[in-house]
Order: sequence, then C-alpha cells, then structure tokens
Amino acid sequence: MSDKPYNLLITRLSAIGDCIATLPMAAAIKAAMPNARITWAVSCAARQLLEICPDVDRVISVPKRYLRTPSDLMAMRRQLREQPLDCVLDPQSLTKSAALGWMSNAPLRIGFAKPRGRELAPWMNTVSVDSDPELHVIDAQAELLRPLDIVPGKPQFNLNIPDDVSQWAQQHVMESVGDPNPVIMNPGAGWDSKMWPAERFGQVAAWLRNEHKIPTLIVWAGQRERELAEQIRQVSGDTAVLAADTSLVQLAAVLKQAKLFLSSDTGPMHLAVAVGTRCVTLHGPTRPELSGPYGPEHLSIQKARFDGTSRQRRSADNWSMRAIEVVDVCAGLTQMLSRSSRAAA
Repeated sequence: MSDKPYNLLITRLSAIGDCIATLPMAAAIKAAMPNARITWAVSCAARQLLEICPDVDRVISVPKRYLRTPSDLMAMRRQLREQPLDCVLDPQSLTKSAALGWMSNAPLRIGFAKPRGRELAPWMNTVSVDSDPELHVIDAQAELLRPLDIVPGKPQFNLNIPDDVSQWAQQHVMESVGDPNPVIMNPGAGWDSKMWPAERFGQVAAWLRNEHKIPTLIVWAGQRERELAEQIRQVSGDTAVLAADTSLVQLAAVLKQAKLFLSSDTGPMHLAVAVGTRCVTLHGPTRPELSGPYGPEHLSIQKARFDGTSRQRRSADNWSMRAIEVVDVCAGLTQMLSRSSRAAA
C-alpha cells in the first residue's frame, strides 16, 4: 500500500525476554518495508541487544518510572517529537507503553484490544487489534501488523554479534569446560514461582556427566543467581562450572555455543531461541504454548499448571515447578540428545 508509514516506533519497554520475543516484529517490518526507519523505546537491559539488531535504527532509553516524574515525562515528550512519527506499534499495551505513543503525536497508534491490552492502553491507542488469547506471544504480536497490511513469514531474530565477542565466547566456553558445545543451564527466573530448585539442576548436571559425558556450564546474572549457580556446582560434585559474569551480548554468544539450553521460562531462554540454540524448558505458572520457546525444535516440560491471574501466579510459591522431577528433565534431555545424534548420523 502506498501510504505505509515510514517512521515507526515500537514501545516494548520490558522485560528482557519479552523484548527478544518482539524482535520478529521489527524483522517483519523491514522485510515488507525496507526503507522504514524503526525506533524502539526500552527501559531494561535489552537495549544492549537492540543496539546489535540490524532491524532497529534508533533506541530510546525510557526511565522506568517516567510517568511519575514530571521532568522525565517532559524529556520523553521532547525526545519522541524530535522526528515526526507515522505509526506506533505497542505490543506491550500497558499505560506506560501506550502513553509514549500518545505523547509522540503519531497519527496511527496500534495496540491490543482487551484482554491483551490492559489499563489505559486500549483508549490511548487509535487502533485496537483483537487477538486470540491462546496464541503464542510471538504470533499475537504479529497480528499488530495487520493494519499495515504486513503478513509476516517465519519469525526472524536478527542479532549481529560482533566477531570479537563470538571469539571470546568460544574461547571462554572451551577453557571453562573443555568442550566447545556443553549443555548450558540457567537457574534464574523473574518470578520465584517460576524457579526450579537449584539442587535439582545440580543433580541433572551430575547425571549429564555420568551418563553422557557432557559437561555443564551455568550462566547467571546478579548475586542471587550466582549463589544459585554455586549451589548447583556443589550439588553436581563440581561437574558443573560457573560461566563468567557477562553482558547480554556476551551471553548471546555463549548460548550460541550450547548443545542444549536448560532453564525455566526466563529471558535467557528467549535469547537462546534467538541465537538458534535448542532448549529444554521447565514450566509451572506459565504455559509453554503461550510464552515458551518458539518452534518445534524445542522441548517444554510441565507437570502441573497454575491457572490464576498474572498477579496470583507471580506471587505464588514454586509448587508447580517442584512437580517436575529430576527424572522428567533427564528424560527430556535424553530425548533431545537422541535427536542430535540422529541428525548427525
């Protein structure tokens, strides 16, 4: 269509995993409109990844509580109006994301209708798109492109990892575990209810070494995850090794080296998917068909499901994750490793 917008703003502020899951939207826009200029507003560490995404032309950092601080609010308004915007795409569809589009003065602001669109977002956006609540988040976000007559193909996660970072990751993995392609695991999660017990990760790492002669590398971020990683190492009998503290770009390069990646529903899982690493993921308070690793090459394990509201699921304990036993995870890893063996043959 001749009147397709040229200057577009994506308002996906957080979280890291959700920002990664939105990368295919930017790729689909660029594939359909190669001359489009995409600006992305973000308020989390995902900025590091957006800066190496060739589909994103400009990144705007948004203070997390900008709506509560008049000076931040006015600064964001000025920044958003530095260049005229034709369209805003609001996959987050919360007040804090929709308000950016509203302040930008863009004539076309596309977000979700309820229930995906929440708070004031459906009223602040000019077009509200109905979306099947049973769609995976990546497929749901693709529906926001319908008003632009864009029909996305297979989701693409375009990240240009610098060569020096890739070389560092290859060397670091080899020096850490003596294998260029270990199993990599991450014990963290944004919600306590999504945490699988660290001691079980350690038992899985010991099993991988004893049964398959495969080493394990543990990636982590922050003091809490480092403590969990140390616990995993101890339980594994030192068969699991802690990776270095990494940036998100370094983490992407490290994950690309993995034979398999094991974690709960968390940001590093989406990053592993983005760099083409196969995942075994553990789910309790979230549904893998909605927010798990995208594509049939991955394996998700869920033994109990908690179907409360988002707030209830976030604040619950991890009983639904504890329903997953070590034997369940070992069976899943065996299945995925056998796929690798057949593919190699």
